[in-house]
Amino acid sequence: MPTAAGRIDRHSPVPFYFQMAAALEHEISAGRWAEGSRIPSEPDLCKLFGISRSVVRQALQRLEQEGLIIRRKGYGTFVAESRPRSWLLQSPDGFFQDEMDRHGRRVTSRILRLELAPLPNWASDALDLPEDSSGVTMERLRWLDDQVALHVSDHLPERLAKTVFGLKEDPSESLYERIKRLDGIVVAGGRRVVEAAAAGPKLARLLEVERGAPLAFIESVLWDRDARPFHCFRTWLRTDRIRIEMQVSSGRPSAGDLLASRSESVL
Repeated sequence: MPTAAGRIDRHSPVPFYFQMAAALEHEISAGRWAEGSRIPSEPDLCKLFGISRSVVRQALQRLEQEGLIIRRKGYGTFVAESRPRSWLLQSPDGFFQDEMDRHGRRVTSRILRLELAPLPNWASDALDLPEDSSGVTMERLRWLDDQVALHVSDHLPERLAKTVFGLKEDPSESLYERIKRLDGIVVAGGRRVVEAAAAGPKLARLLEVERGAPLAFIESVLWDRDARPFHCFRTWLRTDRIRIEMQVSSGRPSAGDLLASRSESVL
């Protein structure tokens, strides 16, 4: 039985079905319900959470849409088998192509903002541009198999504006594949920093988590074969939906291996 049973805040503006779905998702992600196991029936869940059957059905429908449970007519509701969800941090293919190629997952995006404007100071520094330089700012949400997984703010030099603005036609296209195809720019290296962060009001709303929920924060800058930085980004991701994965090896790597391991082509 879920340890979160009965923890419905009846004074919260958050709908009961959403609270219940979050509680059940926590039980699954924490491993207290094994893959393939049958979860309590709808009447049992009504008693556990003290809510109506219609609310229980809404919560289960949400979990089913997220791929966490499977409802089998005549048999009951079961925890779905998980599929690998990880971002190989040093992969030169990046989040988009890494998930598509390694795991066969579906990555989709929505552009929230795309404009040519003065860059924030941290982005100007990262791109080796004078303070208050104009550049491309793009804000996106990205989904993994229809589950919102990360929020990213991209910044690029003004010379790449035409290429980036073309993403309006297909927001889910890989940014780096497009830059490579249209501008001939290939990622040769990069730098990435990973930190823990708490979701503020905006991120909580966009990533569908509670305010203050833990997120992974990643800041990165990429450069081309001429060691010229052409893109930097900040991203916040839900670690309950994407794990951060890194590969390590023993032995002394060559200079070429070091360059390859540092290559970053994300988002």
